[in-house]
Amino acid sequence: MAQKVVSCSECSPMSDSIKQVYTDTFEHTFDEKGRLTVPKEWRGEGFEIMLDVVPSSKGCLKVYPGSYFASKIQQLATNSFDDPRRRQLERLAPLIQRVRTDEQNRISIKDKLRKQVSLTKSAILVGRFDHFEIWDVKALKADAPEDLTFEKVMREAGL
Repeated sequence: MAQKVVSCSECSPMSDSIKQVYTDTFEHTFDEKGRLTVPKEWRGEGFEIMLDVVPSSKGCLKVYPGSYFASKIQQLATNSFDDPRRRQLERLAPLIQRVRTDEQNRISIKDKLRKQVSLTKSAILVGRFDHFEIWDVKALKADAPEDLTFEKVMREAGL
């Protein structure tokens, strides 16, 4: 059953309803062909086998369900080709790698994208509710705050 989500301008972009929620962290390794297993905890009801991978300025890869960008494109499909919002979204198309999970629930990520964010063999997959991120182990440890608690995050988010 789809869940209703409230979004804010400072939060990660969310659609009106999401089928899959990504939480927790998982350490995995890329195989020699650049494939990475999607954790079984994320492959429950509503899991989409088509995913979109995009590099982030944060130094990781962001992975969205295939329906995420499809819904954004659909929202702008009726707009003129000269509409600035549509043109901005079109600028993303060359950055996105569309992947499909294989029989072993792995995704194959192009070497070009892995190099762009300095991913090595070991990676940490981090759930971000509506998407997940793929980080190099060392980069994530350098970026992660040490005093992260549920109460502190909720208070800082005003919840």
